[in-house]
Amino acid sequence: MCLNDVVIDRASPSDVTAIVKLAQANDAEHGGMLLGHLEPEAVMMTISQMPSVVARKNGQVVGFLLSWSKTTANLPIIKVMLQTYSGTKDAYLYGPICVDETMRGQGIAAVMFAKLKDFLPKREGILFIKANNKASLQAHQKMGVCKMAEFIYEGTEFLIFAYNS
Repeated sequence: MCLNDVVIDRASPSDVTAIVKLAQANDAEHGGMLLGHLEPEAVMMTISQMPSVVARKNGQVVGFLLSWSKTTANLPIIKVMLQTYSGTKDAYLYGPICVDETMRGQGIAAVMFAKLKDFLPKREGILFIKANNKASLQAHQKMGVCKMAEFIYEGTEFLIFAYNS
């Protein structure tokens, strides 16, 4: 799939380093809203087990959307989220979703989201977003996800969203 010279495709092992680099550039330490740090080994594991999506412009990764099996998600925040709302039996987790700052506002996130839904048809996708992350909340609402629940983790409010493809 192509959008303004941006190619949206399934992530491959050769994308791992670029995904981690883009995630780090958008984490809280660097003024972004992404939570935690993506480890290369975890990214490699998830893209080998579940479809994930990248956006490339001129061969460079400018966006990514990861998906995770509920059974492999072992972070404490994920456990709290799944205790609050676990979704359907075959539901999966998605996120983070990240688009390079210079490429935002072009619909790349929505196209990556649609591509992921194509890869995982008829399955529920679940994610959480910080309640104060207005840009992500707005983008996800445009993509048609529904708010399912809320939870507090380490004093921060999060909203759980889900969709069925």
